[in-house]
Amino acid sequence: MKIKLNDAKGITLVSLAITIAVLLILASVATYSGVNILRQSKLNKFTTEMKLMQTEVNDLYDRYKNGEDVLSLGKDLTEQEEQVNKVFTNEASGIIDTTGYRYYDKETLDNLAIDGVDGEFFVNVQKRSVVSYEGIKYEGVTYYTLAQLPNGLYNVDYDDKNTEKPTFDVATTVNNDKYTITISNIQYNGYIEKWQVKYQKEGQADWLTSEDLSFQVESSGKYSVMLVNGDIESDPVTVSLVAFDGSWNDDKGINMPVIKENMELVKYDAESKTWVPDEDGSSINYVAGTGTNDNNQSQWANAIVTIDDVESYFVWIPRFEYKIDNNNKTIEVKFIPTSKTDADDGYKIHPAFTTNLDNGGWTSELPGIWVGKYETARSDSKGKTQGSSTKIKVQPGVTSLRNITIGDMYTYARAYSDDLNSHMLKNSEWGAIAYLTYSQYGRNGTQLDVNENSNYITANGDIEENANQSSTGNVYGIYDLSGGASEYVASYYNGSTSDILINAGSSFANSRRASTEYATAYSGTEISTDYKLGDATNEISGWNSDVINFVTADNPFFVRGGNYSDSSGARIFTLSNSVGNMSDQSSFRMCLVVQ
Repeated sequence: MKIKLNDAKGITLVSLAITIAVLLILASVATYSGVNILRQSKLNKFTTEMKLMQTEVNDLYDRYKNGEDVLSLGKDLTEQEEQVNKVFTNEASGIIDTTGYRYYDKETLDNLAIDGVDGEFFVNVQKRSVVSYEGIKYEGVTYYTLAQLPNGLYNVDYDDKNTEKPTFDVATTVNNDKYTITISNIQYNGYIEKWQVKYQKEGQADWLTSEDLSFQVESSGKYSVMLVNGDIESDPVTVSLVAFDGSWNDDKGINMPVIKENMELVKYDAESKTWVPDEDGSSINYVAGTGTNDNNQSQWANAIVTIDDVESYFVWIPRFEYKIDNNNKTIEVKFIPTSKTDADDGYKIHPAFTTNLDNGGWTSELPGIWVGKYETARSDSKGKTQGSSTKIKVQPGVTSLRNITIGDMYTYARAYSDDLNSHMLKNSEWGAIAYLTYSQYGRNGTQLDVNENSNYITANGDIEENANQSSTGNVYGIYDLSGGASEYVASYYNGSTSDILINAGSSFANSRRASTEYATAYSGTEISTDYKLGDATNEISGWNSDVINFVTADNPFFVRGGNYSDSSGARIFTLSNSVGNMSDQSSFRMCLVVQ
């Protein structure tokens, strides 16, 4: 049989192509397998060394428990600062507290006669914690501890007779409506490298599981949290996650404050004398007391608002209903949820939180309001220097803003933050502050000390030293309500002559002559008939000899609190009237309705 030359050539080329393809596939498979074997080999070696070290550290822990001095083994971390900063982070090892850790270099390991270990480590004997110095990179992730390795499968058994349950600390944070629960400081006499977290929201039937000690949940409420490893489990710990959205909180007994992005809930650190973040609202404590120095336990919620990099301080006044006893001169307050719009027998829901605009309300039912902790100042005010900026701030130790018309005060306050519905305090809102201050949740009838600073320095310069000038008798209250500068409020007699209103208050009074959410119009000048509920005028008239001079046609604007020079006449219920011009040494206070 004859074979044509061109046929033979064709067969040879096809065969050659197939052969080359097969060889390339085999080569790639071999290369991949080799790389994979090498990678797995490195992981196995890392795991083996970490297990050997963990076993050694477990033995050191037993010796430590028996009284031996083993905590000084290894070296101080000082000379390894660069690597320590790299390893001890949440992103790297998941460990950020280096307390108790020592550097176990090769010399230390040789002295301990540990065979089969080539690496170096950071070790905390008291916590039986082993952290690799270099770590291992596996599938794009660098691991530094056994617990970090995939599936947590590399635990080291530790044989002991421990029967006590583990204990732990829980911290919670809230950020942009996300709730994070973090477990730390786990105490357990036996060795367990990997814990699971079980958690259950109150009212739910099932327990959920987290493989991480820090995890997020979707909603606020009460949670039971426990640690689990096989048959070992802790007692459940109750965690309350707080929503800062104005919703009712049973534990606190108030509508919680509303916090937005440029706001931060804070608490006072007495040691550093500074306000620090209060992420879980633990400082909030509206409790009844005597209002005197020996029982100032009520801690109203405080927040810092930052506008244009300038901080201002505000205090939360939760929605409440009140009952006034004129015979005994007492005010009783009950905090209520927004859903409650009918008052209990003998009580009145304070109008500042309602939709009654004519009575000083808002366009919706409010869970509460934020009020300036101090009198308002210019943003460039410092100490005794009043400044000249048209932008404003609320801070202690600065000169309050005066010598401008009430209309300019109204304009400055509205321009502060449109998103936060900033405005000049109204008469109703002053009344809400005054009633809560005078109630069992504030000073309980005890008069506030007067800010007698002749330079109009807010809080008289020191909030701790002058705590009795605050609405709570401690640093969590509102200052400058008695003395300092007297304070205009955005409320007025709308029957006054046009010229008087135009001269000072045209920005809010003359153009409307009717109440809005930002200003309240009064239709008469008789306190007995023309007052409004909750405005701290006729309802408490004659108490403690506080001077109350209602508005008149010639002096149509309300002024509250009294001046520093009024001495005992500068009270929280003190009321005077004015034409609202620039010659008056009155200031004003800010209010925010955050929704």
